[in-house]
Amino acid sequence: MLKKILFALLGITLFFILAAMGISMLYKNEIKDLITKTANEKLQAQFQFEDASISLLRHFPSLSIEVENSSIIGKNEFKNNTLSQIQKLTIQIAPLAYLLDHQIDIQDVMIEKAKLNLHILPNGKMNWDIYQAGPSESPQAKSNQNTRISLEHYQFIDADIHYTDEMRGFSTQLIQLNHEGSGDFSQDIFTLKTRTEVEKLSLEFLGKTYLSEVKSKLEAPIEMNFSKMEFAFKNNDLFLNDLPIHFDAWVAMPDTSIDMDIKFHALKSPLKDFLSLVPLLYQNSFQDLQASGDFALNGYAKGKMNGQSMPGFGMNLRISKGAFSYAKVPVGVKQMELDLHIDNPDGIPDHTLVDLKKLQLYMNKQPIHASLFLKTPLSNPYLTASLKGVLNLGEIAKIIPQKNTQMSGTIQSDIQLDGYVQAFKQAQGKASGYFNAHQIQYTNSETNQDIRIQEATASINPKSLIIRNISAKLANTQFYASGSLQNYVLYFLKNDKITGNLSLKSPLVDLNPWMQNRGGNTDKNSRSNTSASTSSSADLKIPKNVDFTIQSNIDKLLFKDLVISQAAGKMRVADQILSLEGLSFQLANAAWKSKGSINLQESQNPLVQFAFSIQHLNIQEAHKYFSLVQKFAPIAAAAQGKVDVDFTYTGSLNTDFSPNIMSTTAVGNMDLVDFNLKNSASFNQLLSLTQWNQLKNLELKPTHLNFQIKQGRLQFKPFEVQTNLTKFHVNGSNGLDQSLAYTILTDIPAKSLQSGVAASLNQQLAKLNPNLNLEKIQQALKMQITVSGTVQKPEFKVNIINSQTTNSNASVTTQAKELVKQEAKQQINKQLDEAKAKAEVLKKEAEALSQKLRQEAYANADRLVEEAKNPFAKIAAQKIAERLKKEADRKADALLEEADQKAQELIEKARQN
Repeated sequence: MLKKILFALLGITLFFILAAMGISMLYKNEIKDLITKTANEKLQAQFQFEDASISLLRHFPSLSIEVENSSIIGKNEFKNNTLSQIQKLTIQIAPLAYLLDHQIDIQDVMIEKAKLNLHILPNGKMNWDIYQAGPSESPQAKSNQNTRISLEHYQFIDADIHYTDEMRGFSTQLIQLNHEGSGDFSQDIFTLKTRTEVEKLSLEFLGKTYLSEVKSKLEAPIEMNFSKMEFAFKNNDLFLNDLPIHFDAWVAMPDTSIDMDIKFHALKSPLKDFLSLVPLLYQNSFQDLQASGDFALNGYAKGKMNGQSMPGFGMNLRISKGAFSYAKVPVGVKQMELDLHIDNPDGIPDHTLVDLKKLQLYMNKQPIHASLFLKTPLSNPYLTASLKGVLNLGEIAKIIPQKNTQMSGTIQSDIQLDGYVQAFKQAQGKASGYFNAHQIQYTNSETNQDIRIQEATASINPKSLIIRNISAKLANTQFYASGSLQNYVLYFLKNDKITGNLSLKSPLVDLNPWMQNRGGNTDKNSRSNTSASTSSSADLKIPKNVDFTIQSNIDKLLFKDLVISQAAGKMRVADQILSLEGLSFQLANAAWKSKGSINLQESQNPLVQFAFSIQHLNIQEAHKYFSLVQKFAPIAAAAQGKVDVDFTYTGSLNTDFSPNIMSTTAVGNMDLVDFNLKNSASFNQLLSLTQWNQLKNLELKPTHLNFQIKQGRLQFKPFEVQTNLTKFHVNGSNGLDQSLAYTILTDIPAKSLQSGVAASLNQQLAKLNPNLNLEKIQQALKMQITVSGTVQKPEFKVNIINSQTTNSNASVTTQAKELVKQEAKQQINKQLDEAKAKAEVLKKEAEALSQKLRQEAYANADRLVEEAKNPFAKIAAQKIAERLKKEADRKADALLEEADQKAQELIEKARQN
């Protein structure tokens, strides 16, 4: 009997093993399709994943479900907004609980390397509100409502959560979050034990940072009451770096709103624990910091939170008799006093009140005093603020030692503000004071950053922050600036847009150290268009909230291997777009004029739109420095001369700031001012193929052509090239894939042809007319050259074609016959032209002779009448004169008629020959 039982258990076990393998292997695609279809039916978003599997073996006897690389991407307002990316989701379920008790017992849910992006738009729309109600449930679905679901344990492993609330101006980031919770979710009332650690916690409100990359830890038992949807945190301690915060919280979710009542205060703690929240202190030998003084912190959050409202909140922070210093540093901060009160009773952001009644500290006996009172921060901020003191950076470097960093210099300020910000915009209210910086130096040996400000002076009035002078040097870049900024108060309060007009002058702007600092070392021997620079265009950021117009004059600008000189023009930085107008500069020994823009709103691939006008650009220099020329005009590598170019260019930039060639679109025209291809291997190959030796002395005259670059091809509009030998008609294109497709037509004197085609033609000509060969043919022949293949291996095909047809495939015999016909026709036309010329001479001679005959006869007749003495003699003389004139006209007309007849005979004789 025992043996039968053992065999039965073994059979059941084997069945489960085979079933698990069958489910995993045979139904894998069906499982994937079912999960995707079910999720997309229930979500107003796109759900997708890479792989899914079900196994009974991995956590036997539990059923294990794994989903790999899943994501949820929003729709409508959140199109292309990724709500979640989860590298791996694992769910363990006890299958026997469902079979025996109709209960789905979820033993564990494990979410690994999740990235969650929670976003609320200014209109209150939430990107996680994606569940959509489906059609009415079927009877079977309704019967399944009796199924109970329980959860024992869940955990997030190495997750990143980004929360942004644009409606309330609040955002937080939790980087490297590890969280787990366990409890009996099958019960309505139970205690959930949770443990949370966050490597970097950051928090911002109304554009200001309150926590920056703080390490956090929380172990909290939560009393869960699902029947009332109420949850309570009691006697919990939250650690922010070294600062413990004790809090009690009650949260209820009776509907879509969240009711809360949260109170917190700092446990009795030394000032040093609070100073751990200061990144500059916490990240620099914090264990050696010594601090003393009284510290108190408390706050609350109470009220309702939903799409339209948020709870009220408040906080009080006080420090008295504070001091801190490092043990081995003789100077430090003393007499630190802080009294800060923040209150918002009803959760309406505009009802927030910030009252920094006092901020005072002495840094090596140098006092700094500040105060701030702010109300109605959104509608029309009212501000009272003051700042007075001298900040010695050298003393800060001593008080807060930083590895690899050296600082020196002083910053002095004395400012007062009092009034409504809207009044400041109208030059009303009280705002006065100044900022002075003198001999500032900041050097970081790790990042190779070197910043020096020789002098900077600025003052304020209600409307503007006036920059009177800045003289500074960043790495190798020296610049001088002046100008004014408007709306500076709201910019510093809540990152509102700041506008300004600036003047910038510099003898040298060197961008290469900046690029190296951003991304690493740059190969100094690499060309600007091909070097794999480690700096990325994604690092190039333009703030969204600035609108600056800058009039710049730069003597020399260095960018990779490019040397730009005498650069002048107007720049505007607004809406993350850099626009340039009236820009002129010298580059590659050519004069450039340009206008356009660089759009950094999508910083991964910045969009570029520019119009260029370039005068006397050296072709060799162009090929050396510009990737567009290298890719689309590789023949420039062997060409010599200069060109004038006007073109418009659109496209995007790669991460190394080079043009993305495949995105390039350009339209323009070019004038070849001085151009030859004598050093081109392809030209010499063509010379050898045609055997037209005079091509060695080919000289191109100025040539105009139009071109466009589109979809990876450089296309030329058919153009004509004038040379010292003949004309060339060119049409064709070449591609980014280095392919060539060109056709060249030209006239060549027959006697100049010495190729193998010439020998074949001469043989055929001799058969047709023994007295005729290419040396005696006067007409020019048409030569067609087709260029195909690639830049690396071009293929040439040369054909001689007659002047009446462009049929390059005609046989040599056919071409010879056509040549004979054309030559005969040319000879006939020549004789006819000579006959016409002789006839014209005859006519002109006859016309001259007839004119002379008429003139002499008319003169004699007029003289005969004039010499008559009496009336009767005069009448007789007039009759004789008329007869003489008629006789002269008759003889003149006869001469003309005879000459015309002889001319016609000459022409007719020429035609008959």
